[in-house]
Amino acid sequence: MRSLTSLIAMLIAASVAVSIPAEAAKRKALRSWKPAPVLKDCTRLNGRFGYYGNPWCSPAEQRAWDRATSQR
Repeated sequence: MRSLTSLIAMLIAASVAVSIPAEAAKRKALRSWKPAPVLKDCTRLNGRFGYYGNPWCSPAEQRAWDRATSQR
């Protein structure tokens, strides 16, 4: 009976030892969460000589803006 009690105590201690790092990892993941960066407004402009774009946006920023504002 004593060995059964000690076996149960060891199993409980092992399960607690395993769950503590998992909970710490969850807390760390929540602390390190950062919101998505705000998209730069890259609305395309009509310009002279058929220019249609935004001269103040890089091509990567323009693609991100187009994806975010697409109606699909």
